[in-house]
This record gives sequence, C-alpha cells and structure tokens, in this order.
Amino acid sequence: MATWVSYIEKHKSEIINYELRKPVGKTIGSGRVEKACDQVVGFRQKKKGMSRGKVGSRALATLKIAELNGHWDIFEK
Repeated sequence: MATWVSYIEKHKSEIINYELRKPVGKTIGSGRVEKACDQVVGFRQKKKGMSRGKVGSRALATLKIAELNGHWDIFEK
C-alpha cells in the first residue's frame, strides 16, 4: 500500500481531474482515441481475407497517419 501511495503522490500532477474537466466541456472518455485507432488500424487492416505481420501493419499505419494528418508530402521525396 505504501508503494501505491508513494506512486500517486509522485505522479499527482499527471492525474486527470475529471470533475474539473466536465463543467468546461472537455472530454472525459476515450471514444475519440478509440475511433482514431479504428480508422488507422482496424478499418484499413481488418478487411476480409487480409493478414499482415508486424512490419507490414506498422507501415500501413504510418501511411494512414500521414494521410490523416496531411503530411503525405513527406513520402513524395
């Protein structure tokens, strides 16, 4: 228990206070992050009959992220 209390005290500034976020309209869920992961990985790589290893999966995710962020030009050099 002492280790847990020590950890919490050490990382107190990094812990999100959801009670303060909600009244000012800030998000408190992970829905946006989950949707982004689905767009980058799930939708693109989990279609019927598709399979990839770690290297291919990472490469496709990198390309999709570049496209979504408008950084496609870095691959045109």
